[in-house]
This record gives sequence, C-alpha cells and structure tokens, in this order.
Amino acid sequence: MAKTVYANGSRAYAAWFNAIQNLVFDDQDIDGHYPRLTDDELSNAAGQIKQEWRTFRDVLKVTAGIGLSINHTGGAITLPNGAITTIAPGALALPDNSTSFVFISTTGVVSTAILRPVASVPLAQVTTVAGVVTAIVPAFPRDAQPVLPRAEAIRVFGGSGDQGDYLLTTTATFNQGEYYFRNFTIESAATLTISAGAKIHISGTCTINGTINVTTSLAGAGARTLAYANTIIVANPGLGSGLGGEVFGGSAYNYFLNPIGSSGANGTIFLTAVGTGGSGSKGGDAGGTLIFDCAGAFILGSTGSILARGGNAVVGTLGTSSGTLGGSGGGSGGLVLVKSLISITLQAGSTVDVRGGNGSNAVGGTGSSGSFGGGGGGGGHGAFLSPNNSPSGTILLTGGTAGTSTGTGYAGGGGGGFGGAGGSHQGAGVAGLLTNRTLLPVG
Repeated sequence: MAKTVYANGSRAYAAWFNAIQNLVFDDQDIDGHYPRLTDDELSNAAGQIKQEWRTFRDVLKVTAGIGLSINHTGGAITLPNGAITTIAPGALALPDNSTSFVFISTTGVVSTAILRPVASVPLAQVTTVAGVVTAIVPAFPRDAQPVLPRAEAIRVFGGSGDQGDYLLTTTATFNQGEYYFRNFTIESAATLTISAGAKIHISGTCTINGTINVTTSLAGAGARTLAYANTIIVANPGLGSGLGGEVFGGSAYNYFLNPIGSSGANGTIFLTAVGTGGSGSKGGDAGGTLIFDCAGAFILGSTGSILARGGNAVVGTLGTSSGTLGGSGGGSGGLVLVKSLISITLQAGSTVDVRGGNGSNAVGGTGSSGSFGGGGGGGGHGAFLSPNNSPSGTILLTGGTAGTSTGTGYAGGGGGGFGGAGGSHQGAGVAGLLTNRTLLPVG
C-alpha cells in the first residue's frame, strides 16, 4: 500500500496521524516510513552517533601505508597483570611476499610475525606481494581486550605462585617434591640441594647464579657380604625402566614415559676361600630429577650450575677372603627439564650436568679366574622447551666410564640406562639425550 496522497478537502484519518508520529526509516513506501538515512545526512559533530560509531570502529585499525608499511590507530588493552594500557597510533614495516600477523604482545607492544603468539591480541592478517600490501583481514574484537590465554598458561606452566618469591643466598634443601613460587632466585654463593627430585612451578621469572645439586634417586644394587666359598653369587639388577643387569646394560628410554633414571647392577661374586672383612661391589645410584615450569623467562647465569649426575659404582673389597669380585655398573644420569613460556638462557660459563656414573673395577683373580669390570651408566636427559632457547652454557651428557677387568671368568654388572643406554660389563655408557624444542611464542 502506497503512502496516502491528500488534496484540498480530503478527509484525514486517525491511522495516518498515528503513523507519522512513529517514523521508521526502512525505505518502505507507506505512511510513517521513509528512506534510510545516508552517512552524509548524519551529523559530524562530536558526541553524535556518526562520530561515536567511527571512533568505536577504528580502534586499533590496521590500514595499508606506502610500500610494505602499515599504519595502526590507537586504543586500549588489558595486560596479563590486569593493568589497562593505552596504545598510541603507529606504523610498522612488513616482509615482502609474505602473510604476516599484526598483534599486540603481552607487554602491550604492536608487533608483527609470521606466526602469531598464543598469548596476544590479534589486529589483522596482512599479505604483501611485490613490494606492496595487497590484502588486510581485520581480526580485532573491538573493546579493551585482555591478552589471553596467559592465565591458563600460567596455571599449566607456572602454577599460581602461592608460595611467593624465593631468594636463596646461603644453603637450603628441598625435599617436598612440588613447589609453587612467583619469582625464583639462587644467588651466586648459594647452594640448593634437591633430595632425589622436585618440580618447581614459577609464575614469574627464574634466575640461577648459584648451584643446584640434585641428589641421586633409585639406589643401585647393594654390596653383599662375602659368606660362601666355591659358589657363584650372580649379580643383582639395579632399579628403574632401564635397570642394569648381570652383564648387560640397561636400555635408553624417553623421560616422558618415566622421568626417573635407572641404577646399575652389582657384580658377580666367586670366592675360593672365605675370610673376614670385605664386601662385594655396589651398583651406582640413578641421577635425580629436576623440572622447572616457568611462565616467565628462565636464566642460568654464568656462575650457575645444575648437577644431576648418576652415581658411581663402588668397588668391592676381598678383605682376607680369596677369589674375585665383579665390578658394578654405574647409575644413569638424571633429568633436567626446563619449560618456559618466554625464553631459556644458559649463559656462557653455566653448567648442566647429567652424566652417567662410572662403573667400578673388578677385584681379584686373573684370566678365567678373574672378573669383568662394571659398565658405565648411560647419560641422562637435558630438555629445554621455550619459544627462544639460547644454550651458550655447557651441557654434559656423556656416559660413565667402564671399570677395569681382572679377567674374563665372571660377570660384572651393567650400567643403568636413561637418555643413553647403560654399558655392558667392561663397556662405557652411551651419551644421553639433549632436547632443544621451540614452542609457539606467547608474547
């Protein structure tokens, strides 16, 4: 129905008066309806709907500049610490012939990268070809956006920081397994002892300029008394997923399957006469485990060291007995696993030691009446996972040395395996495994 057209003398109805009091701008040709308003018909005055909408629309808007440059407007975001920061308008240069992300980092800086960090506010995806910007896909949700998913990442990597900041200037021992700190600092003169293993969650940064000594974990096969003549007392195996056995060393395995190293076997005992004193050899203990989960940066300073070496096997003694004692296998090196959402830096002069323990020497006898020396323990695992790894320090992964043999008649113990396989009797352990893995950056 078209709009009513009136002429002189036409009768006006209540419906017409009601319609023109409730105007609708929708392009319909009926009473009370009018063409849609165009942009030019709206007021440009500050505070009016046109300017309010444009201000909202153009917050942190990315547009093409000259050549490979882009421009962005200003706006506000919420940083991971809860602070709202204002970003000024600016410009950036992009690489040619690429597709780049423009985003706001966790520090509130507008940045570009081929891969967008997980924790960031996306602004746009920009394509460049032959020296010019050819396409811009807006990606910014238009309000004061928080940088996410930082809170989730801290929960997974860095914990809650409930125990506050930790600063060590002298000595201390950790024996409670898991810890939840905000910032973690070991000064250069300080020594922290970790009893067998620990996982330390850090919601802030970690700086180690002193020494962290991780004691051994699984015990090697024990030393036995010398009690029986003319009887072969076979070797006892060590403990762990890569335990050393009689003769043979333990297999290597991934720390994800089991984050604990393995210990060495003791050596075979054969006595021709029993006297007093003395004992069989003892297998080396497995190296300990230390895991850092850092939401912030991890720094091992030039004077810093983390020691998680496998235990050396202990040589046996005959006392007044006669016969031969096989050497025992060394324990595998331990695990040092560091994960950071920001970066891992091992400065020049720093040390991470996950070497395998040495096998012990055989004692007594010669030729077919003698014994083999113990095998060396396999090296452990050194694993570093972050968006930016800078491993300028020394990472020691070698397997332990083998003990010397006095003959070939009786078996020595094998070394424990972990990152590298343990050595069979009279054999050195295999070097451990180093993992440097780059994660997608978070900001």
